[in-house]
Amino acid sequence: MKVTTPLSADEVAIYRAVLQKYSSKEAASLQVSVATYPLNPDSPTSGLAAPDCLKGIELENLSAVSHSFHELTPDVLTGKMMTLVDPKRQAKVVHSNDPNNTIRKGKSVKKAVEDAFATALFSMSEIAFDKEHHFGVVSYHFWCGSLCGNGSTIVFEKINGAWRDANRNCGGWVS
Repeated sequence: MKVTTPLSADEVAIYRAVLQKYSSKEAASLQVSVATYPLNPDSPTSGLAAPDCLKGIELENLSAVSHSFHELTPDVLTGKMMTLVDPKRQAKVVHSNDPNNTIRKGKSVKKAVEDAFATALFSMSEIAFDKEHHFGVVSYHFWCGSLCGNGSTIVFEKINGAWRDANRNCGGWVS
C-alpha cells in the first residue's frame, strides 16, 4: 500500500545517511529507486532475526512498514551523480547490462562489471522505528544483475539529534 503522507524529517535523514554511507564506498553514480519497498522481517536477507540486530529494541511500526511503500523525493539524494529512477524501467536496464549475459557476448569481466555497476538499481526499504524514535531500521539492495549485487540492514540510533549507524550485526548479502 502506497503511503501518501510526506516523509518525516527523521525518514529523510535516515535515507540520506544510508546513501552517504553507501556512496562513500561504491561508484560515483547511483540510480536510486523512487519507490521504497516494504521492510519484511521474515525475509532471510533482512537480517532482523540475527541475535544482535534488534537486541533491546522494540520496533513500533514494523507491521505497517512491512506492507507499505513511499515515493522518495529528491531531498533524500546526497550526491550530484544520484538520480531517482522508476524501478521497473531501471530493472530492464539492469537486465540488459547483466554481466552474466554481457560476458557471454564477449565483454571482458572487468568491463561487464563496471557497466553493470554504472546502471545498477539501488533500493531502500521503509523504515521501522521504536516508540521513542531513538532507533530506526532500514534495509537496502544494490542490484546489478543475476549474480551481481549486495544488500544489508542498518540500525540507526539518534544521538544528539543526528542519526548514526548503531553498528548492530544484522548481516548482509553479496551476490
